[in-house]
Amino acid sequence: MSRQARSELWRHDFRWAGWAAWVAPLGALVATLAMTALAVGSGAGRQQVRDLLLTGLEAIVPLAVAMAAVTAIAGDRSRELQLSLPANYVATLGRRVGSLLGAGFAVCVVFSVGVLAAGCWSGPRFVASPLVWAPPTIALVGLGVFIAVLTRSVVLATSGLAALWLAQQIYASTIGALEWARPFLLFQTTRVGVTDGWALDRTLLAVVGVVLVAAAATLLRRPDRLLTEEEA
Repeated sequence: MSRQARSELWRHDFRWAGWAAWVAPLGALVATLAMTALAVGSGAGRQQVRDLLLTGLEAIVPLAVAMAAVTAIAGDRSRELQLSLPANYVATLGRRVGSLLGAGFAVCVVFSVGVLAAGCWSGPRFVASPLVWAPPTIALVGLGVFIAVLTRSVVLATSGLAALWLAQQIYASTIGALEWARPFLLFQTTRVGVTDGWALDRTLLAVVGVVLVAAAATLLRRPDRLLTEEEA
């Protein structure tokens, strides 16, 4: 396939992702800014404002992008048509999820620069700032895609993501205190802090996400797994 043809495919699948690619991360950041504004209006201190902005990057945006990715995988209404075409549907889904990740990462980079410019950055050295939001995004997207492919259910995939996200928020201190469990904590930066081994832990979390995506791709070698009972 020529470079131009590949470029056209990427543009097509990015357009297919449409509003979800941008609205999900942008909506998450708007929610973050709204919470921050409310906190400022309630007399919150500067450090609390910084923490809220960092939480938006590490916790809220990743969840929004993962939910959008699940919808792109399990909510595609043209699955039967796609599966009847000679094109590789796994590659098509990969481009769509990749578009969502790319959009989310772009929004996070711009927002991080804005927070830094405003003097409100409270995370690690800015050169390491992608480790704040990229690993939890990759991990949640990987988990959501894997559950969506395994169960063929948007409800189960989104519910599973929400349950894990909430459980980790509630038990963050306990997970962070366990050396073996800390690499799997989505919110280590905001709930535990940048401790020794933080960069390694974040890298391992991203690896978990990549492994889950690979497992989903393996399952998709049987593309009929995407069909519900009604569609089959």
